[in-house]
Amino acid sequence: MKKLFLLLFLSSFCFSQTAKDQFYDEFTNPNLNNKLSNYLKENLHQDLLKDITYPEKSKKIILSFQINKENIPYRIDINSFRNEELRKSLKKLFKEYNLNHFTTKFDTRKKYSLQIITNNGISNIINCSTIPLEISSPNYKSCEDLDFYSDTNYCVNKNIRNHFYNSINYNLADSILTKEARVTLDFKVLIDKNGKLKVTELKAPEIFKKNIIKITEKYDTVFLPKMINNKPTNYYYHIKQVFEKGKKPISNLELDYNFDSIFKPNSTNELANYFKENLSPEDIKKANLNRVNDRLKLYFELDVTGKPFNISTNSRSDLLERKIINIFNKYDLSKSTFKNIHPINRYFTPIIKYENGVNKIVTNSIMGYSRIPVFPNCKNSLNATMGKNCYNRTITKFFAKHFNSNLAGRLGLSPGRKRMFVKFKIDKDGKVTDVSCRAPHPKLKEESIRVIKKLTKATPAMFGDKPSKVGFTLPITFNVE
Repeated sequence: MKKLFLLLFLSSFCFSQTAKDQFYDEFTNPNLNNKLSNYLKENLHQDLLKDITYPEKSKKIILSFQINKENIPYRIDINSFRNEELRKSLKKLFKEYNLNHFTTKFDTRKKYSLQIITNNGISNIINCSTIPLEISSPNYKSCEDLDFYSDTNYCVNKNIRNHFYNSINYNLADSILTKEARVTLDFKVLIDKNGKLKVTELKAPEIFKKNIIKITEKYDTVFLPKMINNKPTNYYYHIKQVFEKGKKPISNLELDYNFDSIFKPNSTNELANYFKENLSPEDIKKANLNRVNDRLKLYFELDVTGKPFNISTNSRSDLLERKIINIFNKYDLSKSTFKNIHPINRYFTPIIKYENGVNKIVTNSIMGYSRIPVFPNCKNSLNATMGKNCYNRTITKFFAKHFNSNLAGRLGLSPGRKRMFVKFKIDKDGKVTDVSCRAPHPKLKEESIRVIKKLTKATPAMFGDKPSKVGFTLPITFNVE
């Protein structure tokens, strides 16, 4: 194994879905000399094209985005996990690009994606789509009032998740005659091209398989299917539940991260009054909130002097985000109450909340906080960013040191770049649990799981004043010669 590239990031609990490569060739008319291609050739540093890690089974770098009500793109991202500088540069340049160069009539209820870079067999080249690919989420009768793609998608997933959570007979675990106390249900829910609900890749004890299939067959609601350029396509949602016999599972998706009783948000505290003085009614209206995405939140860290930095929001509007951050930077934080002060904390508060059909300013009376797991060698980190970097370095160095790097060369794998993905969680006691791996050979999978299980115990993550179980994914890229 000549090269071992490692990167750690918070795992996504939804099954990630992207349009197939051929869709871009068929629907988006990629062209080396269209306006977007020429714009990026002029402004993107060419060195960023030299070393690109493409997604598995793909030779395209795809940029995706959504549109807010001001017709400005947000949630801009690319589909390459290792090229952080490329990601930052493309996001910045696309924000500055004039969307009027496209003939598309943009819609807040859709997600858009563009081919940006591809490989011609010799080198990586800028070869952008002329027309964005248009993706519509599947829809459901209780979600039809929502007018943003991500909110509709969340609403549909929640309905699917709750249906199975409320319908599965978890008492069936008592009849499983094994010494294993834990039960795992792992499957993908499919909404097919006709809007029918089905289950695929079902991994569970036989008695639960029958129960889950029966639940699916009795589900008579028909969805509006996922659409790509107005053509129905299959949509998948991944559900995994791990629970002990005699107990109903509680997954992170089922937890209600509502800590209002702890951090006491209201519209009359000092911070709320400060924002009322500095945000106009028009600003508040631009928050683009609704019953699903009902809070515009602000996040920040504190440096050693107590000054906020690395400030961000979940705003759908860059203009509104910049204004809120600028206002917050001028606020005297000594007037705020902090329940917990720790160098590695990341703090949060709502700024605008959607209530009864109206946006209004609401902030925490006590600053909310979260904290990633902390390994012993990271406890002296000066802030959350340093803590996260230390956490990443600890795991990547540990994996590189203990992984048998000669193993791949002895397994008869074909030459070329290979990828593995190790998923694991750090529980409320700081211990590694729920380890799984996707690898090109069972021996590599076995070795990866062995190494991650040996990780040092950490101080657990904190969220909302409580220890929290959090999931991570470790992508690994290596070359076989």
